[in-house]
Amino acid sequence: MDSGKHVAGNYEPREALAEIEDASEAMVGATEAPRKIMYAMLAFVATICALANYVSWPVFCALLLLIIPLGFWYVLLMRKRPKARPILRHSGRYMGYVLLFMLTLQVASFWEPGSWGEVGLKWLALFGVLCLCMTGMRTATIKNRLKDANERDV
Repeated sequence: MDSGKHVAGNYEPREALAEIEDASEAMVGATEAPRKIMYAMLAFVATICALANYVSWPVFCALLLLIIPLGFWYVLLMRKRPKARPILRHSGRYMGYVLLFMLTLQVASFWEPGSWGEVGLKWLALFGVLCLCMTGMRTATIKNRLKDANERDV
């Protein structure tokens, strides 16, 4: 905060609270994984689910090995970030997105593509719905952490 702006006659409590809220949102957002790793993991999950019963097992197992560089990238990105406080209880909105995520993966297993065009459509549909779910879970987690931090005694 800029102390020169908050002299006795010009003190604006709304501006000070807005600055504090922005700083706390930035701090909580810094503990979450970056969006680029989230989208890479979602693309990986969508690819695995789209190709599950369409390609041969050796190709499928080779695709599963891509989780190793993704996991290494995640570890490298997260070791520089501050550790997040554990959430005591997830919100109902978060759990709703988790259930939608699991339901999407379950329903996707019923759709067995017959051509590469259908594989592409299945991948697009999966990636879109999974992105919606993960973005919702991320937003709900950040809001829940902010609420928990504001209510917790210091």
